[in-house]
Amino acid sequence: MHIPKAPYLNLKTLEARLWQTALETAGTLEIDPACAVSLRSWIAIGIQRMDRQRRLASEDIVIAHTNLRKFMELMKKEAVFLGRPDHLDNTTFKAARRRLRRMATLTTFALWPFWPHNFVTTQ
Repeated sequence: MHIPKAPYLNLKTLEARLWQTALETAGTLEIDPACAVSLRSWIAIGIQRMDRQRRLASEDIVIAHTNLRKFMELMKKEAVFLGRPDHLDNTTFKAARRRLRRMATLTTFALWPFWPHNFVTTQ
C-alpha cells in the first residue's frame, strides 16, 4: 500500500523543520559545530528511514518531531551529568546514544525514526 507524501512537504523541508525542532529544544544551550553535524546527520538518516518505510504521513512527522525532542532532552540531561550544562557537544551526543542503547537492550524502547528498537540488535 502506497501512502502519499504530504503535498507541501519534501525531504529537505522536513530536514529543515526537524533541525529547527532540535534548535528550539536546545533552547539557550550552545550546540558545538561538531555536535550540530552529528545531529544533522542523525536527522538525515531518520528521514531516509521514514522515506524507505513510506512513513511520511502527518502522524509520522509528528512522531519524528516528538522523538527528536525526547532525544534532545536526553542530551541536555547528559550534558548536566557530564558537568557541561551550558552546551551540547559530541560527548553529550555519544553519551545520549549510549543511554539509548542501554535502554533499548532492556526494553522495547524506541525513538523512531531515529532509533528503532531493532537498531540495537543489528549494531
